[in-house]
Amino acid sequence: MRHEKPTLAPTLTLPQSIGLAITLVVGSGLLALPGLAYQSAGASAIYAWAISAVISVPFLVVFAVLGSRLPGAGGVAGYVQNAFSRRATIPVEFLLLGTFVVGGPAMIITGGNYFAAALGLSDVAAGVGCAMVLTLSTSLNYLGAKISGRVQQIMAAALVLLLLGIALAALLFGARAGAGIAPVSDWAKGIPAVGLVFFAFVGWEMMSFTTEEFRNPRRDFPSMIAVSFVIVVVLYLLTAAAVQLVLPAGDRRLIDAPIAALLASTLGVTSGRVIAFIGLLMILANFTSGSWAASRLVFSSAREGLLPEVLSRVDPSKTPRNAVVVMALGYIPLVVLYFAGVVSQGRMFQLAGVNFFTLYALSVIAFIKIAQRWYAKLFGALAMLLVIIVMITFGVVMLYPIALLALGWGWVVLRRLPHAEGDA
Repeated sequence: MRHEKPTLAPTLTLPQSIGLAITLVVGSGLLALPGLAYQSAGASAIYAWAISAVISVPFLVVFAVLGSRLPGAGGVAGYVQNAFSRRATIPVEFLLLGTFVVGGPAMIITGGNYFAAALGLSDVAAGVGCAMVLTLSTSLNYLGAKISGRVQQIMAAALVLLLLGIALAALLFGARAGAGIAPVSDWAKGIPAVGLVFFAFVGWEMMSFTTEEFRNPRRDFPSMIAVSFVIVVVLYLLTAAAVQLVLPAGDRRLIDAPIAALLASTLGVTSGRVIAFIGLLMILANFTSGSWAASRLVFSSAREGLLPEVLSRVDPSKTPRNAVVVMALGYIPLVVLYFAGVVSQGRMFQLAGVNFFTLYALSVIAFIKIAQRWYAKLFGALAMLLVIIVMITFGVVMLYPIALLALGWGWVVLRRLPHAEGDA
């Protein structure tokens, strides 16, 4: 006998969903990536942000359509499953898991670096900060979504106001010691940094997991994407411009804590340390939100049979605590490899960004399959062409999502799963 699957309560209004989207998108990536992109592309780095914003538009349109028409807790995996089958969903879950295990450590390391910057200490303090971020976020998620959700929402909303204030203060009062902004004719020099900064434009696909909770998803989900996108792009461009205008290209702080360095260069060293501490709290909120989503992916995958059944168990408060702990442990190896000098933080962000872009591509494929109108399919085909063009620029790092998808499909073949379709 097939049991009816539980559903979520439709409580999200448009203002609430806009706030949630901003807190999911804006986070640790913005606290680290402006400096990393600046080092990678120099004065042309701001064009990497602009290019990433432009190429995000068609994919956000796809998400807006799919989210409004196919509300459910399955998110991207649900779209693929609705368009194809459960077999097709499993490689997507492999891709998602592989995304979290590289993106999560990059966020943790950013928190550790801001902790060290707040205290004015060395890499040892950064390691302590990483342990603190991981421990606190795991503890909050272990206590349940009700408690952690309140903490995340308040702190992450403050992040947007904080960064906007810093960028404007630097632009208005900061010394012009940076490389500046390259002429528009040099925009192509920013392309190599697109794969790096694209990580900062992910998060809207995470909103796809909340559509079941919208009061009116057909009306509000597209509006949420449009409004939050405009706010985020303005914030990103202002921050990138401030970093390039105020900070020298050789400033070591570009790697560790560029936003703290930005305020320190504007208002003094003490203010920089204060903002580094506040930035640490913001990273904690953002990472807690991201790791919450990751643990739910682990829970869902276990419930569907991909991972051990023990990870799908919940406590009386409906919190999947086993999944929370296992996901937290999964972040540790890459953090250790980073401090051992084996892998860079920039590479982690890049791999996560490429993976998220691949998830966008899979959503486009599902969109093309589901769309009934010829012009909708044409739009999807054009979006897919853009996907292919951008993926070519990613180079060898594209091997990572390809390998994850191949592993997922190999698992499907070995397990000889049926071709039956079903809901996510």
